[in-house]
Amino acid sequence: MDQKELFEKAKAAASAQELLTLAKENGVELTEEEAADYFAQMHKSGELSDEELDHVAGGGCHKKDGRLIVTMFYSCSGFTCMYCGKQSMEEHRHAINLPSGQFNRITVTPMCNYCKYFKTERGLRVCNNPINCK
Repeated sequence: MDQKELFEKAKAAASAQELLTLAKENGVELTEEEAADYFAQMHKSGELSDEELDHVAGGGCHKKDGRLIVTMFYSCSGFTCMYCGKQSMEEHRHAINLPSGQFNRITVTPMCNYCKYFKTERGLRVCNNPINCK
């Protein structure tokens, strides 16, 4: 089952327990508490809170363990380049040695996708930089 089908089935779940069962059947590690949280988020109705609007607009929220969950283009003041370790919000370039022996010049844009602290866990984009942890 591809991710789109799995997400559609997850949205159709009638309870957090059904969501947890679906996750386990598809090899997704999920605790009962996480299943309840995700179920509540998927079946929420009404207006968004100010905090939720900030997240939609490119901000971030924190997991229960205090680590920052980031949106795709979130960029933080603690950006650290995974290639050179430079801590800066400025775009910069690198020459990368390819297996063929040639060099490829890449431009690194300071956003979490290119940060050494960036990690994807269970579909969430998580920042492991200590300065972004609560």
